[in-house]
Amino acid sequence: MNFPKLPRTFTRKLHKTENRRERTIQGQFVIPVPTGVVIEGDFPRRVELGDTLVFTDQMRILAPVHGIVTKSEDGSFFYVQQDGAWKTNSPLQIPELNLESLLAECTKGALASLDFPDCPLDQYFRSFSPQTSFDIYLAPYSRYHFLPFSEMLWQEMPEACQDFPILLQKIFPKANILSFLRANTDDYAHPDGIPEYFLSKERKCNIIDAKKDISDRKILYLGPETIYHILRKLYYGEPFTKRHLYICLVDKSGRIDTVQRYYLLTNGQSLEFLSKDMENRYKVASFQSMFESVESIDIQSMGFFNIYRHSILLLYERKPVKRSAFACIDCFECNSYCPTKANPFALVKHRNDEFVKEDCVDCGICTLYCPAGIDLRTMIQLEKSA
Repeated sequence: MNFPKLPRTFTRKLHKTENRRERTIQGQFVIPVPTGVVIEGDFPRRVELGDTLVFTDQMRILAPVHGIVTKSEDGSFFYVQQDGAWKTNSPLQIPELNLESLLAECTKGALASLDFPDCPLDQYFRSFSPQTSFDIYLAPYSRYHFLPFSEMLWQEMPEACQDFPILLQKIFPKANILSFLRANTDDYAHPDGIPEYFLSKERKCNIIDAKKDISDRKILYLGPETIYHILRKLYYGEPFTKRHLYICLVDKSGRIDTVQRYYLLTNGQSLEFLSKDMENRYKVASFQSMFESVESIDIQSMGFFNIYRHSILLLYERKPVKRSAFACIDCFECNSYCPTKANPFALVKHRNDEFVKEDCVDCGICTLYCPAGIDLRTMIQLEKSA
């Protein structure tokens, strides 16, 4: 498996100029420490790629490179100064695993579900027994389908992609495996990548039943981005220290450039190179998609890449205009576009008991298409938390 090269501006800046053959990169990686975690151990200290820096019940943070790790005075950040060579390839190795060794690999590689928030894969797999029957869904779409990971799996790791269902069947012999991984996912339409919505369509059931099957562990759901990192660890020995960042460009008129731009970046890596690559044309950035509540920042303040928080980066030529909410014009667009018929229109009219919150999948479509600029997203969040 060959890994994408680093962005040219990143490598040019960080390579030693006095020795062009020198492979040591003088880069610093900045990784935030989860809130409430007490850092133990001696600092500074030497770490290898994949060594555990800190862990919680929800995540395990690994050293992204070989180097020296220190911590900030207030203990809120790790600083990792790299002093080793970049690894540019990793040979394919077909694994022979049982459930316990699979769990060990997930723990060692800090693998996390990218389909469900705060869900380490070792805990997720542990909740299923090889002695019981359930369905395993290998889904074709990630939550927002920024990148066609199903296609990327077949292009970059075809042998591993073909063997993975066989491996799962050996570990869970009574499971029924349904693989939807395919080389073409042009038929995607949001919110097909949201697990409960995808399952409701495939199983021809309502959203409530799909959610219940997930929580009752009748379904083991793996999206393609999650599978991508599982295969990198199980078949190529690569821990979860990198993630793809999709770059979306928006011009002054609000038009989106649909050309796919993405990098496979390392956790804690500086995003400064992006502002230079864009030749100062783009001034504002956001790590939220158009279906989420956008928080814009100056492009010079993007900071460092976080694999647990960042998967998309929108770059704007000018600061996006904040929509002003007007009175509802009774156009009924929110209900027309709602894919689950949850009746968000009822919230606008203060008939909250008519809103079917159990069917809402938080896709953000109703807010995006509301011509009056009403923030239905916030209304839905308040109703669900009530």
